[in-house]
Amino acid sequence: MCNTPTYYDLGKAAKDVFNKGYGFGMVKIDLRTKSCSGVEFSTSGHAYNDTGKASGNLETKYKICNYGLTFTQKWNTDSTLGTEMPLENRISWLKVRN
Repeated sequence: MCNTPTYYDLGKAAKDVFNKGYGFGMVKIDLRTKSCSGVEFSTSGHAYNDTGKASGNLETKYKICNYGLTFTQKWNTDSTLGTEMPLENRISWLKVRN
């Protein structure tokens, strides 16, 4: 047997279109992929229809597991390029020279 919805639930599905992040007047895209050589790519962008402004970014990540290194490059439409090179748990292979 089916329960009848309460008054509060009647318009809930229609309200979710406006309250849950569905952007009218905006186009948004998020893409992620990984190449067969292990390089990860992720890109995202959005454009506003009313102002014509658009922005986006591209991130590439390459891991060298033998040395615990990860190279991450981030580039955006403001022509800003950033690079990160963290070293994880591989201090033992470094030698200190006097």
